[in-house]
Amino acid sequence: MKKMKIRLCFALLTCAPMIAVTALGDDPQAEIDAGFVAFQRGDIVAAINHYTTAAEAGSADGQARLAWILDQSEQNEDAVKWYRASADQNHADGQYGLGEMYSKGEGVEQDESLAAEYFMLAADNGHEQAQRVVINAYRKGLFGLQVDAAKADEMQRRLDAHQTAGDE
Repeated sequence: MKKMKIRLCFALLTCAPMIAVTALGDDPQAEIDAGFVAFQRGDIVAAINHYTTAAEAGSADGQARLAWILDQSEQNEDAVKWYRASADQNHADGQYGLGEMYSKGEGVEQDESLAAEYFMLAADNGHEQAQRVVINAYRKGLFGLQVDAAKADEMQRRLDAHQTAGDE
């Protein structure tokens, strides 16, 4: 009986991607929304299936979300692939995620210069955590950047302005 349950679970997991693809068709945003709902209820397999469908359809948001889940589950090479696809479309979450991967050397060779580049791109695109990372990097001289209080202060002003605008 136990082996039959295991086989049934395996069959469901291998068929789930096909079910997800046929359920919502060619609407990447619907796939992202369904993935978010699945993630919120703790159904990571369904979330991955929905995000994969959106990612493969070219959605930068779907690519970044899929990459984040893969990153959290230590599937680093696949995470880098999807973060890069998202970052190549100028998506701030993809840029930030790729910066993280380069800063830690996960899925790629560690490269502080590339980490700084992707963090700055994400910061320029309004990613708040990336802005905090860049501020800290300029204050402490991290990622090969020279200490530069003026650049740190400028990024801090941008972060503060963005947060103030969000509070309104």
